[in-house]
Amino acid sequence: MDLSRLTQGLRRMDYCNGVQGFINFATSILRNFTNSDIRCPCRKCKNKKFLHQDVVKMHLLTKGFMKDYLCWYAHGELFVPNESMVERLVGSTFSASNVHDVVNDNSNPYRSMVMDAIRMNQGNVS
Repeated sequence: MDLSRLTQGLRRMDYCNGVQGFINFATSILRNFTNSDIRCPCRKCKNKKFLHQDVVKMHLLTKGFMKDYLCWYAHGELFVPNESMVERLVGSTFSASNVHDVVNDNSNPYRSMVMDAIRMNQGNVS
């Protein structure tokens, strides 16, 4: 039995679940809506188009997320700078270990799920 097809299918299913998690997160914040549409972060639209959530979901499933959209800033997620950014901004008086704890905070379960699925699926979505 060829297990590679099964593994590919499981990764695809994880990615689909992650996309649904993203849609759930994006639609849970009212200010994300323009009329009844949300920004589409697919590789083609790059957050420039507002589309119905079903269309956004289909774009993400077929085109994938735009490159480097790791913080969902256009969908209500707060930007948390990485350690080197903080060190440049505030100098050595700030504890970089505290920032590390904040950066690795997994309080957004949708984001964690999607990021895990994207890492597992990299290169498999055209």
